[in-house]
Amino acid sequence: MPESSTPAQEKQRLQAALNELAEKESFNFALFQYSPIATVIVDRDGRVIKSNIAKRCSDDRIPAIGDIMYRDYAAKHTINMYEELKKCMRDGTVGRYPSMPYGKKVLSITIAPFPGGAIITSQDITEQKRAEEDRLSLIAQLLRALDEVETLRGLLPICANCKNIRDDKGYWNTVEEYFTKHSSVDFSHTVCPACMKKLYPELWEKMNRKTDG
Repeated sequence: MPESSTPAQEKQRLQAALNELAEKESFNFALFQYSPIATVIVDRDGRVIKSNIAKRCSDDRIPAIGDIMYRDYAAKHTINMYEELKKCMRDGTVGRYPSMPYGKKVLSITIAPFPGGAIITSQDITEQKRAEEDRLSLIAQLLRALDEVETLRGLLPICANCKNIRDDKGYWNTVEEYFTKHSSVDFSHTVCPACMKKLYPELWEKMNRKTDG
């Protein structure tokens, strides 16, 4: 038969278990408080229990303990986030909202339910979203420029008499109109030497005398 423990040994084991539990609690608390992602924890009724340092140090208004999340606090979303919160807790499913407009910001929000309520994280992705929009705009500009290059590279139906150009819709345009529409070229009108001699012979002679002199 195994030997029975003495009261001193039982007390020592209990103290060791308590120390281990306290260490785990301290570790879990540190993970929550020092996470770089703004986090709010709510109970089953959606009432705020606590928020971490990242949330409290953000530029946002800080939720008060006891506030109803998405009703008393952060209620101005484009969808009913309070109903989404209740649905996530009721169904036990994680809600992900990767691009939520909120005022002038864009947030990435996650609602993760647990038996006692839900963990809500939010990240401000406004700058990333703006950079992505700028990137897409640049791609669109490059594609348009490529289309213009491809257009100019092809054969142009041009009138043998007046030199107007027919576009892909069947309309006839002057050379200036066509290239202005299909490229970034701006025209600066002048007169070539041959036309200068034909149209303005006196001016042509004067210019030639100055050049020869």
